[in-house]
Amino acid sequence: MALGDLADRRRNEIGARRHQGGFTLIEVMVVVLIIGILATYASLSIGNRSVDDRLQNESRRLEQLVAYAAETAQVQGVEIGIRSTTEGFEFLAQDNQGLWQPIGEGILRPRQIAEPFYLELWVEGQKVKPIEVDRAKEHELAEQDKKAKEKSDAELDLNSSPKNRPKPQVFLLSSGDASEFAIDLKLKNYPAYYRLECDVLSRCKLERQQARS
Repeated sequence: MALGDLADRRRNEIGARRHQGGFTLIEVMVVVLIIGILATYASLSIGNRSVDDRLQNESRRLEQLVAYAAETAQVQGVEIGIRSTTEGFEFLAQDNQGLWQPIGEGILRPRQIAEPFYLELWVEGQKVKPIEVDRAKEHELAEQDKKAKEKSDAELDLNSSPKNRPKPQVFLLSSGDASEFAIDLKLKNYPAYYRLECDVLSRCKLERQQARS
């Protein structure tokens, strides 16, 4: 057998042994890299779906609560207000003295928006700043009003500390009329959000919007 044939045969045997011995280190590293990239994309996709599902669920809950409040106002013949707070949002109703008070229990109780979500309230196209509620002061005023009413209507000072008295930013009236408003439920740096938009006849629609870059 010629020397060249022996060399070729030797190289073939070495190649066969390497193939039988498994993947090379470089091949293993390439496979690991590909798996890592695919896993990252899958994780991001699942994470975004999870976030979007939560965003959608919170938005639908908001839509249902506003619809219930509007219906309650018409059926019961009462006026109901809404205000945006640094914690979430609240529904308000008038007490026997005609003063607005947060509805403290039941379906229309105060609602918190869990981080990392947040609300933006727009009234007639203007963005409204959320209220930082001083609950201790509001409770104190409510107790003072109650005691004053028990003594005499004349002792009720409606002008005392007006800035601390609860006041709606949106009105849902017993007539079916309402403020024209929109509530955006957002997540910082997320490419989409949900907008609940309501007209002056208390008709509301919920839509998914693309965030502006």
